[in-house]
Amino acid sequence: MTPSFKVPHSKILPKILHFAQTVPSVKGEIETDLPFTLPVPQSLQIARQKYQYNYTHIAPVAMVDKLPKEENPNLLWWKEVIRVMVEIFINATVSKRGYSSENQARLQVAKLVNHTLSEIFWQGDYKTQLRLSWHLFKAIPQLLWNGVGLDLKELEGFVLDLISDVEKDILLALHEGVKTRVDRERDVDIATRLEDYDRQFATIPLPAIAAYFQEDEFFAYLRIAGPNPTMLERVRSLFGDILSQKFPVTNEQYQAVMGCEDSLERAQIEGRLYLADYAILSGAINGAYPDTHQKYIEAPQALFAVPQVGSPSRNLRPVAIQCGQIPSSTTPIFIPSTDRESERYAWEMAKAVVQVADSNYHEAVAHLGRTHLFIGPFVMATHRQLLPTHPLSILLRPHFEGTLNINNGAQSRLIAPKGGVDSNLAATIDCARALTVAGLQTYGFNRAMLPKQLEQRGVADPETFPLYPYRDDAILLWEAIQGWVKAYLSLYYADDIAVQQDRALQNWVAELLAFDGGRVIDFGEAGKIQTLNYLIEAVTLIIFTASAQHAAVNFPQGDIMTYTPAMPLAGYAPAPTSTTASEGEYFTQLPPLHQAQGQLELCYLLGQVYHTVLGQYDAGWFADDRVQAPLQQFQSRLVEIEAAIATRNQSRPYHYSYLQPSKIPQSINI
Repeated sequence: MTPSFKVPHSKILPKILHFAQTVPSVKGEIETDLPFTLPVPQSLQIARQKYQYNYTHIAPVAMVDKLPKEENPNLLWWKEVIRVMVEIFINATVSKRGYSSENQARLQVAKLVNHTLSEIFWQGDYKTQLRLSWHLFKAIPQLLWNGVGLDLKELEGFVLDLISDVEKDILLALHEGVKTRVDRERDVDIATRLEDYDRQFATIPLPAIAAYFQEDEFFAYLRIAGPNPTMLERVRSLFGDILSQKFPVTNEQYQAVMGCEDSLERAQIEGRLYLADYAILSGAINGAYPDTHQKYIEAPQALFAVPQVGSPSRNLRPVAIQCGQIPSSTTPIFIPSTDRESERYAWEMAKAVVQVADSNYHEAVAHLGRTHLFIGPFVMATHRQLLPTHPLSILLRPHFEGTLNINNGAQSRLIAPKGGVDSNLAATIDCARALTVAGLQTYGFNRAMLPKQLEQRGVADPETFPLYPYRDDAILLWEAIQGWVKAYLSLYYADDIAVQQDRALQNWVAELLAFDGGRVIDFGEAGKIQTLNYLIEAVTLIIFTASAQHAAVNFPQGDIMTYTPAMPLAGYAPAPTSTTASEGEYFTQLPPLHQAQGQLELCYLLGQVYHTVLGQYDAGWFADDRVQAPLQQFQSRLVEIEAAIATRNQSRPYHYSYLQPSKIPQSINI
């Protein structure tokens, strides 16, 4: 029995590597193993032909084989992407050539594009020349009469026309040609001071963190309000666990940082001791692409503590860092610097090792694996098993807009050999892909619920861990989404029996779990969805991940991660082996300037494209009038959350804006 509804009126690493290399390529039709065998509507038959699974793009993850044309992004998305790309090209041009005005830079970028178009025309065959001429004259008819070059506004119309006609080869040649022309003007050089990195921000604003990223409190703050805010775990014992065996911080070292009134043991007993352990990076192979410099990545451990109750500040503080998993004379324990300059630079180098590990874990696991690839199978199964008129399909589809497209672009370009990840991140591309798979396959659906995640990591209690912006803002959003989902689904499912008897829903679950389906780990209740409460929790997690969680890990790229010294994507010297170092050694460890420029541009593009807003569904999307009241309640609650976060930010040491509802897209579309 399917619930009643109305039609909407509009619309670790080695094993993973081995498995990835040996898994067969399967394209599933998922008919024989479904719990309910019914005649398949023609629209679903068509959808199943379009939405075929592939398990080799990022083996063995379930992805779309060939992107259906319905998944191509709309022109509003493209306009936003083009806007950001133009900003990047202008910034690079001003930064390199030192133009005194942005207008001069815009003219230069237009000139570069015109030269590139000319090259594409004269180097192409006659068919390419005809297609290019047609699009130029269609977008800017006056070119037919006077042959003038395009300015940037005209170029936008021209590019959008190419996009609307899916002229992928011309678009790709245009992008690569302009980028190559800008890149030719860059020197390969090593920074000798932070101002060298600052100058790369010519028209793009210099991130505020450039002024304080070396502050130890900010280094700690990034664990709870940075790009990867889900890494910390409470230290549950000092004996027989990781601290005593792999990271032997002494009480003397602890007190040198936190004061003699406190102790390591007391902090652990009171639940104030937290660890960021990057053991998953053990065995990662150092990358070397592009081949101008060797890159380095370690598997560090970093210990943090919350000061005692009654302290002037109870903000998280860094206590110690070890740049490897095994203590030895070459992996010493670093503690925050004293007044000695040599110790200060060694501490900065140790922090940079942690930041490299954190940024690589963030990109591969927290971002790509646990949001993009986590949601992908749900998009596939929804199209293949739920009619567009099914109430769950109506609710979910706006939260899936653009996801298959961006995931397909990630596997084919971003994390392909010689792509953006290969160029900028520290490990080899094979290691980066294997890390993504490992991160996804150790992230079971049922334990990914936000409240469970916080409890499992021991960070849920605001009494022992008072300042945690991600946790506090995320909980508000989780509860708001949960309330909206509950109100919506309750319109169509009266009780658990109604859920159990929804054949389409149970087939959706079966496909998500199937080896020749979504391969989702730890989903459902004994292979089905048995209760309305579980359905509400599951849909809450799907929408939360596609909106808020992705925003939390994606948009810090646009400011924090664009400033390379604050969060380098790779180290360019081995981890320090001594607790003293020089300023020169510190800058040798940081990325060279041409690599920093690449990091700035990649992260700015990924972190500055905002398309759609959480809770803002297309007009008429929900044709059922009963939905309007709970939808308005959800939207009102999001406005309240926006105000609550603004108030919280007034008392936080640094603002945390990534979970403001107005800055959260509906879906993973970038």
